[in-house]
Amino acid sequence: MSTTDRQNRLLVAEDWKRIYQSFRSADFQSYDFENLRRVMVQYIRENYPEDFNDYIESSEYLALIDLIAFLGQSLAFRIDMNARDNFLELAERRESVLRLAQLLSYNPKRNITASGLLKFVTVATTQNIYDSNGRNLSGQVVSWNDPANPNWYDQFIKVINAALPQARQFGNPDDRAEIYGIPTEQYRFQASNTDVPVYGFTKAVDGRSLSFEIVSTVFKDKTEIYEEPPAVGNRLAFLYRNDGRGNGSSNTGFFIHFRQGVLNQGTFTIDQPSTNETVDIDAVNINNDDVWLYKLDSNGLESEYWAKISALEGNNTIYNSLQKNIRNIYAVVTKNDDTVSLNFSDGTFGNLPRGTFRTYYRQSSGVSYTINPKDIRNVTIEIPYVSNANQFETLSVTVSLTNSVANASATESSSTIKANAPATYYTQNRMITGEDYN
Repeated sequence: MSTTDRQNRLLVAEDWKRIYQSFRSADFQSYDFENLRRVMVQYIRENYPEDFNDYIESSEYLALIDLIAFLGQSLAFRIDMNARDNFLELAERRESVLRLAQLLSYNPKRNITASGLLKFVTVATTQNIYDSNGRNLSGQVVSWNDPANPNWYDQFIKVINAALPQARQFGNPDDRAEIYGIPTEQYRFQASNTDVPVYGFTKAVDGRSLSFEIVSTVFKDKTEIYEEPPAVGNRLAFLYRNDGRGNGSSNTGFFIHFRQGVLNQGTFTIDQPSTNETVDIDAVNINNDDVWLYKLDSNGLESEYWAKISALEGNNTIYNSLQKNIRNIYAVVTKNDDTVSLNFSDGTFGNLPRGTFRTYYRQSSGVSYTINPKDIRNVTIEIPYVSNANQFETLSVTVSLTNSVANASATESSSTIKANAPATYYTQNRMITGEDYN
């Protein structure tokens, strides 16, 4: 008889009404400590009035109720936070927003660094060269568009030519195009550097001390001026532009590209790559554009340049149809604090990474600001070069900013990611419909 009674109670065959009544009188909408404590005391008073009626503060049973209320509040908070962070619209933690955006194949933008062109203001060389009047220009500072020097143009060009290869003197550039409506030519110094040609300097902008770097300057599809991928031993490239408004114009003369931030590098080795291999770079404030990757040979030299693509779907770096013959590809995935991960292919749409690699990345300020011409003036860099007489010489170039630069921006905010990620996902892998136009 006792066994049957116990089994019946265990299977709720007789007590379901009592249990239902108990649950019905409980308040399950209380999540904070005070309300949990109150409803538990109220529940005991209503359901067990004869078993417990000692509610003084020194009661051990009240201490247990306080402990349970505290634990209930902590669990409710964490469950609620975790539940909310599973939905992009409700997520608050930055890491959760980034992960959910990646799940929708959206890669949030990191900070965009300030970049622009600096104009050659003065040049000087240690080499013995002579102008058309027979004057030795060694150690002489020649200024662009100097009204006090009627022979300034001839001298300026001779100093520049002294640092250029014989086959690429001024007028015979490596490349030429019309960039932003201005005829532009690219030249490259016959430099003797054995490292990456980057020249750093520091200036104050909006009351903030910022680091900048002068970098090698090239064209992008003959439509855009950008930084050449950094490489050890590369020769520094610069530009000549002429907008047709005379030598006094801010857009006429010799120019070189600059970017805000500091270029860093790191190496890693992958002996046995796996599908969709991922390598983390934990440096913070890596900007949105300046990440490069090289494979190293057995001597530690940069032998293969790997192409960065933007196509990222799920965990797989998708083959880019615009690069049909390029299989050494990877994508850069944004993480918290503008750290990044290098996401490689699956071995089918691109090669698996195997061996030792060197990555270059630039850490920038991560804020929005405007650089005025008065902020960057008279920055001098020393460029070592080999003269046509096979002698080691030094070219001193002073550069200044002639036009305001306002292209810096902070990392994409969580609210912007929440708005952009669903819209981007909606347009993937389908044809354009009438709904898109509407």
